Amino acid sequence: MSETTTLFRFHWPDGVTSEGRGETMRDALEKLGFKAAAADTLEYYEVVEETPGDHARHVQIKGAYL
Repeated sequence: MSETTTLFRFHWPDGVTSEGRGETMRDALEKLGFKAAAADTLEYYEVVEETPGDHARHVQIKGAYL
């Protein structure tokens, strides 16, 4: 069975890094116990692993601009 959520890596201003899965970045934060508004305090976040559907959509979008 394929994974239906995306894995995100969150980088906080104090140097702490955490990872979580969710449908969206804010959903992943909420599943980790943070309020969605915590996204505003992040240094940055990374998409570590996309769902197959997201990956296909991103490849299609990239192709449209090449």
